[in-house]
Amino acid sequence: MAYIPPLDNTETQHEGTAHLAIHNTFLRRSLTLLALKTTARFFKYDGPCARISKNLIVKTSPSVHLTEATTMEFVAANTSIPVPHVYCSFVHRNRAYIVMERISGQPFPEALKTLSDADREDIFTQLRSMIQQLRKLEPPPGTGVESCTGGSLRDPRNPRARPRFGPFKKVQDFHLWLRDGVQIKEHPEVANVHMTDQDWRDLREMAAKQDGAWSNLTFTHGDLNPFNIMIRGNQVVSIIDWESAGWYPFYWEYTSAWCGNITRKWWQDRVIKFLDPYPDELKMEITRQKWWGEV
Repeated sequence: MAYIPPLDNTETQHEGTAHLAIHNTFLRRSLTLLALKTTARFFKYDGPCARISKNLIVKTSPSVHLTEATTMEFVAANTSIPVPHVYCSFVHRNRAYIVMERISGQPFPEALKTLSDADREDIFTQLRSMIQQLRKLEPPPGTGVESCTGGSLRDPRNPRARPRFGPFKKVQDFHLWLRDGVQIKEHPEVANVHMTDQDWRDLREMAAKQDGAWSNLTFTHGDLNPFNIMIRGNQVVSIIDWESAGWYPFYWEYTSAWCGNITRKWWQDRVIKFLDPYPDELKMEITRQKWWGEV
């Protein structure tokens, strides 16, 4: 069943997700909520993540979803990719909480200051090996663009995700959603903005490719920006922030990493060190984002 965005972004987000909770006991819920009111005050918040002890953090916000915890368990069970261990997850008063391991390490950009050129290349080699493990995962028969549980997805950069979207049984349906349902053959203008002849040619080329035949769905992190790669010494000790992960078209990892880092040109130039490039699909995505831009 497709996800229907709630009017207030939270109203129905967690309906039908009770089966996704992990180690959801009264004691664990109570201790987590108590820690957020007590020990968390001694630590600095990091976005939606609150540290409650030396080794534990709680991720919670109106947009956090139980799917993220289930995804980390899925990746841990099916690959050797280091991900935070999940201790429990639950919904309390229409808000999701994920209690997980706090990773000891530095985000890649901070670690760069002390890494040698050889260390950096070794890290990219480690990342390529990890991504190849994701690429080897086989989607179950009938899988479309969806989470590892067959449910909705999250992409905080996309303004049409309110706060989730999908799932889609066909890649073409996903592509149509990405361009807000616009049928290019029927609309010579998008959002009443005048287009040049080149714009129109680019849009028709984009739509033809999006609406064509697709195969090779791959399991995708969806937000491989350098701050989601944790380093200790010269080792990748964890890949974090799996909120956008799921089964996507084969190009999505590359174009998301590239387009999602337009302010980090140095990272754009390096993603091909661990991701296979797809220049035609990148051109398609650049055209789409010009007219249906993500934030």
